[in-house]
Amino acid sequence: MKSQMAESLKGTILALNFPGQNDNIKQRQKRFSDSRVVINQHFTERTLTPGGDVSLQCAAIADRPPQFTWQRDGLIISSSTDSRYALGQIMRPDGTVLAQLNISRLRVEDGGLYSCTAKESDQIAVHENRLDVYGPPYIRALPPIKVQSGESLNLRCPYYGYPISKIDWEYKGKTITSNNLFPNRYKRSQRRKTHINGNRRNTMHLKRKPRSAANIHGVLTIPEVSKANNGAKYTCTVTSPSGEMARRDFDIKVIEAPILDDLLLGNNLQEGQVANIYCNVRTGDLPIHFEWLKDGKRIPNNLKVVERSSELFSALVIKSVALEHCGTYTCVATNHVATVNKSTELYIKVSPKWLLEPANSSVVLGKRGSVSCSATGYPMPQVHWMKKDAILGTWQPVLELAGGGILSLTNGTLVIDEVSLSDEGLYSCNIENGVGTPLSKTIWITVNKPVHFVTSSPNVTSRAGLPLSMQCIARGDEPIQIAWTLNGNNIDFRNHRLKHSEVKSSSAVTSSININFAETRDAGVYTCKASNPYGMATYNLYIHILEPPTPPSELRIESVTSRSAIISWRGSSAQYTLQHAPANAKWDAADIINITSKENEIRQVFKLQNLRPATSYSVRVATVNQVALSHFTEPVHFNTEEEAPSSAPQQVRVSQTEEPGELFLTWSPPDKETHNGHITGYHIKAVPQNIGVDDAEMRTLKVSQQSGKQETTVRGLLKNTRYAVSIAAYNSAGSGPFSVPVFQETKAGAPESAPSSVECTAVSPTSLRLGWQPLLKTAELLGYTVLYATDESAWHNTSAVHTELYLQNLMKYTNYTIKVAGFSSYGVGPFSYPIICATLEDVPGPPADIKVLVLSPTSLLVSWKSPDKPNGEILYYTVYAKPIGLSGGVTSSQRIDASRSTAEVKDLSVSRTYEVWVCATTRAGEGRPSKRLSQMPTQRVVAGISSLGGTISVGAGSSLLLRCECVGSPAARTVWYHNHNIITHHPRFTRNHDDSLLINNIDQSLSGNYTCLAKNLYGSDSVEYTVIVLPLPEPPVLRATPYKDSILIEWEQPNYSANRTLGQKISYSLTWKEANGPWQESWSPDELPDLSDKLPNKSVQKYLLTGLKCGTKYSIRITASSKVGTSQPAYMETSTLGGVPIPPASNEWLWSNSSHMYIQLAGWEEGGCDMRTWDIEYRTLGSRVWTKARNTLMYSDTSWDLPMYQGSYRSSSFAISDLSPGTWYQVRVTATNEAGSVSSIYNFATKNLDGSEVGPLSDVLDLNMLVIIFSSILLVVCLVCCVYILLMRQRSGTFIEYRDSITIDNKSESGNMADATHGNLAAKENALNAQNRIYSTPIPVRNNSKHELYEISPYAQFAVGFRTFGHVENQDIPNGHRKHRFDSETSFQMCSESEDSDTISKNTLKSIPRSKCSKGL
Repeated sequence: MKSQMAESLKGTILALNFPGQNDNIKQRQKRFSDSRVVINQHFTERTLTPGGDVSLQCAAIADRPPQFTWQRDGLIISSSTDSRYALGQIMRPDGTVLAQLNISRLRVEDGGLYSCTAKESDQIAVHENRLDVYGPPYIRALPPIKVQSGESLNLRCPYYGYPISKIDWEYKGKTITSNNLFPNRYKRSQRRKTHINGNRRNTMHLKRKPRSAANIHGVLTIPEVSKANNGAKYTCTVTSPSGEMARRDFDIKVIEAPILDDLLLGNNLQEGQVANIYCNVRTGDLPIHFEWLKDGKRIPNNLKVVERSSELFSALVIKSVALEHCGTYTCVATNHVATVNKSTELYIKVSPKWLLEPANSSVVLGKRGSVSCSATGYPMPQVHWMKKDAILGTWQPVLELAGGGILSLTNGTLVIDEVSLSDEGLYSCNIENGVGTPLSKTIWITVNKPVHFVTSSPNVTSRAGLPLSMQCIARGDEPIQIAWTLNGNNIDFRNHRLKHSEVKSSSAVTSSININFAETRDAGVYTCKASNPYGMATYNLYIHILEPPTPPSELRIESVTSRSAIISWRGSSAQYTLQHAPANAKWDAADIINITSKENEIRQVFKLQNLRPATSYSVRVATVNQVALSHFTEPVHFNTEEEAPSSAPQQVRVSQTEEPGELFLTWSPPDKETHNGHITGYHIKAVPQNIGVDDAEMRTLKVSQQSGKQETTVRGLLKNTRYAVSIAAYNSAGSGPFSVPVFQETKAGAPESAPSSVECTAVSPTSLRLGWQPLLKTAELLGYTVLYATDESAWHNTSAVHTELYLQNLMKYTNYTIKVAGFSSYGVGPFSYPIICATLEDVPGPPADIKVLVLSPTSLLVSWKSPDKPNGEILYYTVYAKPIGLSGGVTSSQRIDASRSTAEVKDLSVSRTYEVWVCATTRAGEGRPSKRLSQMPTQRVVAGISSLGGTISVGAGSSLLLRCECVGSPAARTVWYHNHNIITHHPRFTRNHDDSLLINNIDQSLSGNYTCLAKNLYGSDSVEYTVIVLPLPEPPVLRATPYKDSILIEWEQPNYSANRTLGQKISYSLTWKEANGPWQESWSPDELPDLSDKLPNKSVQKYLLTGLKCGTKYSIRITASSKVGTSQPAYMETSTLGGVPIPPASNEWLWSNSSHMYIQLAGWEEGGCDMRTWDIEYRTLGSRVWTKARNTLMYSDTSWDLPMYQGSYRSSSFAISDLSPGTWYQVRVTATNEAGSVSSIYNFATKNLDGSEVGPLSDVLDLNMLVIIFSSILLVVCLVCCVYILLMRQRSGTFIEYRDSITIDNKSESGNMADATHGNLAAKENALNAQNRIYSTPIPVRNNSKHELYEISPYAQFAVGFRTFGHVENQDIPNGHRKHRFDSETSFQMCSESEDSDTISKNTLKSIPRSKCSKGL
């Protein structure tokens, strides 16, 4: 930034010179070197065309806002320069001042060198740049340029116009320099300058002193101007590229700077004499202006100094010189080019004169004292203090007598740091300066003594009823005043109990107060206040009147632990006696503790220790002083917290059970003395002892406390394993130590793991080889059970002794699902993960059926069914055709893709019989041929059906397509029959264009025989299908046995008839959810094996849902699935054992004193589930706002890896503090466990301060409670009335709508009956329907339908009367009712089903009134 500023100042140094400008430039350079004004924004060089507007801006920042001036070619610009010029200056928020020069309607003469100058005090900053305006060149006229002799001159040509190609300077008709600006417009420096000497031009280095030089900006530099150059004329010529030229002459006036002689001043001037100071000019050009300064400032008029000046000298005349005339005088001489000055000092001698004359003074003993003494004169007078010795009578300097405790300041003031009695006496102040007579003054300094007390404040203790005397002695100078106060209040001595007296002496005043019989109210702080004119002092007496003490107040329990309690009370005594004892003990046997109070403590706190856990205690406190012992406070009761049991359970016994992996445990509780609380349960730890068993197999569980004998069964242990069993008791505070381990082995059971690495290899098309890894560490392993099944068959069971097995007599090329489990005498273990294995391919069996039809006189159409046993993947079929006859023939064959089931045999002879058969081929080869059929091509093509019928099994609810592909010439016409009845229009049947029949949503009513009959002129053919509809599985029969955190679910297989369950494989899906929770899957499809299939004799299946919440309601849903479909779900709702906590029926578990209320939480039963949290709130009776007392404390025993809900506990007791005495309260206790939470509200009252009970609740009902009760009753009555009015209005509106609907329906019914074309039977049916009419709310039909339908909810149930008609079997239906015939039951529901059929669109339904449906019925 500094380099940029220095660069910008180069233009400033080369500014055009005016009179005195050279000095100004030097000063400006010097000022700027340490300037605090910085231009941070400026305008740049610009070239513009006439007629436009331009704005030049400069911004600067300084310590204070600077002021801006604008110049153009050295001439100042103001608002009066031109009306087109506008000047402005604003301050920005950051302190920067922005100056603007706006020129409107720009002209050529506005061009030139512009500069902005920022000035703040003596600091300036300048920026300049050119503004060029297109136009002819011109040079402004300037006055003569004045320059000091011997100084350099920078002469700038003030031209304007643009462009400019050359600037020339001439002197005495000769060209000094010529600058071609046009080709070098942006050249900024020159390395050489030109010196002109006559007609010869010499080039010299800058180090030489050239005569004159000019730069490319048209600035002519003359290094030194002499007096000989006075009147010289320099000419500037400016030329444009087009040849236009402008000239202007500039006159130079050289002026000599003035030179002054030294100022003349007389010596040894005395006060009152005449003084002359002369200032003479040795040389310099006139006019010269003189100015005098004193001490750098103008001489003030009050000094009466006369100035006399001429052209070449100036003089100062002081007619009567005085001390105020002394100083430095400066003569300043100024002409047009320079300012010079000379200075001299004026001194006179003045004798001392009193400025502050000392006088007799007094100082205060022990304080700081001072006495002033000062004078004026020249030279500066010196002050000396003397003191007269009272014993010797001689004067001595005070500094020698004071010993450092006294000072004489430079201004003559005598200062005593701390006044003592020895400082009193005669003092003399002496002043002299060597001129005239010295000054001297003798004064007397008096030392005054302020009032004070010699002794310190005492503590006085007296007993009530004894005499009491108080006294204070005040010393100091008279007069002394004494006043008494008690605890800051003035004492009224008019009281007859008080006697006040004062005794005065020469040096003190003694004041006394006497009380004959002291009382407790006389205790306090007595203050004796003494004062005199020189000070004030106080003397305190602390009086204590002792009497039998009062008992402490606000006794309360701050906190309780298992073996300690912190007790606090309010009291001011120094000694206390505390008694504590168990709640059922007498105070005679209580423990006594003497306590010394802590100072400055409002409440005294004491910690009782060595208490027993889970024990009720009572405590009381009395005050002790030197007189007696106070009454004891009302006892406060508290219960210590529980502590983990300190001993282990006893008589632990462990035995086996009948089930493997279980142990039966019995034990006795620990000693009662070590319970340390209420034992809520036991932790049982079973650690396996077998070598190689991981520590992760250790089992820990938690059982609740039981009444009487303690016993439990530990399940889920490793089988045939030795365990070390130990038991620990626990309460709400934690778990106690474990008992000594007892060792016992579990019985061996079924294998616990499944065989691994099960592998399967296909050996032949009917056999598989199985292999697996043996089960290790399994006791009494008898063998392995293998389950295998196809996708459609039930499980088959076989066993093996070894780890290898061959499965024989399997189906060819079939996928088998296989799983293996080990078994012992105790049962079957878990099965391995199922694997899928396929038998090998074999040659296929013959096609199941074949049919040959005449397609044309020279071709036959062969159709066939795929083999019943493909035994592999069919690659293709081969169709053989062999002519039959005497002449024989060649058998032809053709391969048909496996995806086809028909083939055309072409190029046959007419009226010749052919034998046709078909063979299937797999990778194993060609299979056996189908049956052989003979057929003869003829000219007449009889109608035939190539589709092959048979038996088809289909699941209920699915769709079935029956094909009827026909041949014949002319084309055959087809008819479909169902159970020998012609199929016409039916909502379930759809006839396709290829004569096939689509059956939708099939059910049992649509099973049976389906026949397609094809006819033409030459004959007919038919195909018959037997459709068997398989039903969906029935829902399982579901049962559940709940436990605390699990539910055992049992279900039985659905009940099927024998002919429908053949080959059906059933699987189950079990889902469950918590109330209002999402459904969850119990297992994935491959996770749980079908137990009923592997154990055929066991029809009941079981599954245990674990990890459930205690006392929680669950929903269970199970479905049975087969290849036909999924059954309807079977639902069940059950709850795990346990329930919400059971609160006590009365408030017997609550008790209180005057400030506390205690709740024994043991009164709340867990309800069979572990407690989670406690929330306790209380309020005063009648208040609406509940106050939360405290959050439940939680703990987790880190030595047990238990779930979070098992780690919670409840505190044995709860205390609510800061209650008001004698007040009824309500407390709301909310206990929460896994099953939920329950809140109970109890009323209780705190005791009065004296320990007495408050009155019954009925006696304390206040007016506020009565107002609240009556207001609530009134509000309920108003609500009931509002509800009754709304119900009556709604019933009235419903009756009106019902009446209107009957009227409308009767009109509609009359119109329908008028249009009816049926006979009497139809009229009777309409009358019957009118009696059983069902009304509904009319709903407008969308799409702007003109009809208005009555929509009936699909979930509505109807009881509709109908009748059936006799019908002869196989008789055709009358034409009038053909399209409304149904083969199933005739009901209103069937009409609804026809509306849902895929063959009838919804728009069609909307246009058909429902009365037509009824007529069809």
